Amino acid sequence: MRADYGPNRLSFRLAFRPFVDAFQFRGRSTRREVVSFWLLDALCHLGTLRVEGASSQLSAILGVVWAIIWGWPWIPLLVRRLHDQDRSGWWALLPLLIVPIYALEWFTARRGHGWSLSLDIGSLHQSREIMTTGWSAFLLLIAIALFVAHFLFFLWRPTIGRNRFGPDPRAESIGIGAAALVET
Repeated sequence: MRADYGPNRLSFRLAFRPFVDAFQFRGRSTRREVVSFWLLDALCHLGTLRVEGASSQLSAILGVVWAIIWGWPWIPLLVRRLHDQDRSGWWALLPLLIVPIYALEWFTARRGHGWSLSLDIGSLHQSREIMTTGWSAFLLLIAIALFVAHFLFFLWRPTIGRNRFGPDPRAESIGIGAAALVET
């Protein structure tokens, strides 16, 4: 990994690194990189405005392009964070289970007053009110647990020193060897 990022500071350079390494699934990433990218992401989302006079089709296409541009770097970043924790990158697929759970809820829940599920893809808008049942509450709890797991994967403690996915990026950034980091 790069050794030109400060050891204890958030930076704009670190925030843009997930774009630079958008197709890099090898190596390790620090929590500071995640937080820097998240802050950049939040700032950019605050700056986006929906133009009311624009065509809804154009607005939908731009929305999908924007979601891909900002969404894709999170995937390799999560894989590198998992590597930093000495976990397989395949764990990054766990949060994707939310999609079949949502589909299961959509097709199996009884209609009624309670929660509202909606699906918005471009010009396709579907909404459905479902009855609150034990089944729908169970699926909601699973979805919440997956969201929490996804969040924790980004912020979990790293492996100190070298692991099977490479050297410790914190040790490289402050200019000491991994052995010296482990000894302290």
